[in-house]
Amino acid sequence: MTPAEHWANQHERGHALFLKLTALMVKYLPVWIMRLCTAIVCAYFYATSAAQRRHIHQYQTRLKHSFPTCRLPETCAVYRQFATFGEAITDRFAVWQHKITYADLVLDDRDDLYADIRDHSARGQIFICSHLGNVEICRALVSHHIGFKMNVLVHSRHAQAFNQALKNAGASDIHLIQVSELDGAKMLELANRLDAGEWLAITADRIPIRGEKTVAVNFLGDTAQLPQGAWLMAQLLKAKTNTLFVLKKQGKYHLILRRFADVPNVKRADRAAAIAAHAQRYADELAQHAADVPLQWFNFYDFWAE
Repeated sequence: MTPAEHWANQHERGHALFLKLTALMVKYLPVWIMRLCTAIVCAYFYATSAAQRRHIHQYQTRLKHSFPTCRLPETCAVYRQFATFGEAITDRFAVWQHKITYADLVLDDRDDLYADIRDHSARGQIFICSHLGNVEICRALVSHHIGFKMNVLVHSRHAQAFNQALKNAGASDIHLIQVSELDGAKMLELANRLDAGEWLAITADRIPIRGEKTVAVNFLGDTAQLPQGAWLMAQLLKAKTNTLFVLKKQGKYHLILRRFADVPNVKRADRAAAIAAHAQRYADELAQHAADVPLQWFNFYDFWAE
């Protein structure tokens, strides 16, 4: 993948005016009109995005080969994935406008991770997130937990218009931390936040901007590169890791929390092997969730670097 093709260097196609209109429409229009408008807009992006269509087709082909029983639409499957993304965008505005509330979530926390979330005297932990589903829903509802503080590590410079549109729609500044450059000072800041009982959230399914710290995994039957960042950060910060998915099923968002790994205790010489093992285990978990909600995979770039 060339620097120009990297996902983080691709400018947003959502014009600021369009995003502002979306926020106003979500706020004032009935749901059925919003769905119609979303379908029209998604049809436009589908028609004008040949590369993205090809990448989604590649993903769906691999998914169906790896999980023959997954429920992909028999017709217009690629367009339906564009449409699902459009629906997710409107939901991101809706949750900040309090049209989706914590009561609307279905909680799946079989590991009782909430026990740690409620214990504000304990050291913070790391949430591993992805671009499968709609993690923005969880980000917007964090304030439901009094005393709980989550810091979201982002590469936000490529999405300034969208972030600003969310803020205009009512989104609060939820401790977004820019991690395009992770130097010693930034790592010290993150360690201090964990020591203070704050939690970190970082995505683990897109390679870093400079692309050097990656690890090869088998994902949907083919080799793909995942970032080492989340697992390396857990080792350096001596933090527990957990996975977090927010997936829409039958019109309801399901918040799925799982414990992933305890505080790392590996020698420096074994660090690379431990990272590779964790990355592969995460890739397997990500694939299982993708098979459950196949249209909610929102990585529209060349994931397998073909």
